[in-house]
Amino acid sequence: MENIPIIYVSFINPAPTGDEETFQRFINWNTEVYFPLLMKIAGITGLDYYTIVKRNPQYPSTGTIQHYENIMAYENSLESSEKKAVIEEINAWNKRGIREGVWSAAYELVQSFRPGTISLVNKDTKIDKAPIMHFEAYLMTLQEHEKYNKWFNEYGGKVFIPLFMKNCGLKGYDLLKYPGLAPSTQAKETEYPPYLSILYFEDLKAFEHFEGSSEQLSFQSALRNIFPLGLNYK
Repeated sequence: MENIPIIYVSFINPAPTGDEETFQRFINWNTEVYFPLLMKIAGITGLDYYTIVKRNPQYPSTGTIQHYENIMAYENSLESSEKKAVIEEINAWNKRGIREGVWSAAYELVQSFRPGTISLVNKDTKIDKAPIMHFEAYLMTLQEHEKYNKWFNEYGGKVFIPLFMKNCGLKGYDLLKYPGLAPSTQAKETEYPPYLSILYFEDLKAFEHFEGSSEQLSFQSALRNIFPLGLNYK
């Protein structure tokens, strides 16, 4: 269990009182200064920077994913001088009204799928040549969570996800769970789904093809049969 990888999701927006030019300066500083500093920390295996493809006021515009070897590496990083220095500076950017944290949460890997393979467990959360990433998660009641988990174990992971992997341009699928670890930076969102699905695509065209694919439509139809009143899509 101690070797299960962790990702730390930190997505943000420009602060309501800020301006786009100053926010972009923060982004540049983040990737050019903070990233190299964080990569010096033992246990961090990678850092990714993303921007939203289709802007939506419900979702943050930009953010990062930090990859850790395991929970211990994540917790130890919080005590490192590099992480403390970055957090202190980020808090300063917040106080100046430059950035606004939206999401800030750690998730641990449960299952990992790649084309041509069966389900992998406790593998690397990083994936090459997949610049498009799609998040999908639901907030559920305890009863819904138990029902969904049973359905996914019996059908989702064994039937639908392997079918997804046959879609051209789909590079991988990871299922992660929220272990309740304390966030390292503040964010508006404080309630996180128990499970997070991440799909990785080689380009935007591949993602759009997947959205209209028969496999995806069948998956959504199966969910509606199990949850006729729908789920709280997050």
